Amino acid sequence: MISGLLVLNKPSGISSGEFIRKLKPFLDDSKIGHSGTLDPLASGVILACLGQMTRFTNFLANERKTYIAEMMFGIQTDTGDLDGKIERKNKKIPTKNDFDKIKKKFIGSLNQEAPKYSSLKYKGKPLYHYARKNKEVPKKVREINIYQLDLISVDQNKFKFLVECGKGTYIRSLVKDLAKDLDTVAVLSNLQRTISADHEISEAHEIESINRENIKSKIIQMGDALRSLDKLQCATEIIDRIKKGQKIYLKEAEIKSKYLRLFDKKNKFIGILKNINGLVSPKRLISIEN
Repeated sequence: MISGLLVLNKPSGISSGEFIRKLKPFLDDSKIGHSGTLDPLASGVILACLGQMTRFTNFLANERKTYIAEMMFGIQTDTGDLDGKIERKNKKIPTKNDFDKIKKKFIGSLNQEAPKYSSLKYKGKPLYHYARKNKEVPKKVREINIYQLDLISVDQNKFKFLVECGKGTYIRSLVKDLAKDLDTVAVLSNLQRTISADHEISEAHEIESINRENIKSKIIQMGDALRSLDKLQCATEIIDRIKKGQKIYLKEAEIKSKYLRLFDKKNKFIGILKNINGLVSPKRLISIEN
């Protein structure tokens, strides 16, 4: 079974699930999944998890992501992008100074309403299921984190900006909220994910370049794939105790991240630990020898 991570560059015009399924002919019986869905409109970094790596997708999904987004002023649609039906129009085009004045408000922790055309679930069904049938459902509001928001360029009625954000951030909703604060309307007209969990677009493979003969050479091993988490190497006796489910206090873990990559002294990846001020416990360990 092949296990590890493939960093791919998804083109626009295809769903994340449909895109990674293109790898299936090269994987025999290995499981496949992905971390961090990209809308069909969006392009950029998709993390394809293979084999045992599928058990660690959440740890990748929880990490920061960076996008280059383009917002187009003048219209608001029901989907928040160019594919939807126009709901409102407004001729006001803000300036760079206008954007700079409001952007601080959007940095930090804030509540965000998910688009009604999204895959978030209500009573077991995605929100887009209800939206397509014009059925009203309770709004889904979640706390998100935005770490960086910088305007890159202005071209007539289009602003291009960089945003670094945490899990669950909808750029379509961010565009809508930005436009509202700018006293106008806008849609997301282009989106590229450039970084996901410390994996950058520069290391991403085009899926057309992958085949049965070379796929293994392009895979990042599981321990390296989780590079955004702090690393901890332990002696065999400590690892044996952790594998038995024991909690252990390790001083060197005190100032490390909430979740840690555990390696043995030979630098073999063992799994993920939960860390509470140095008290570590097994969170998810690999299940077979690699």
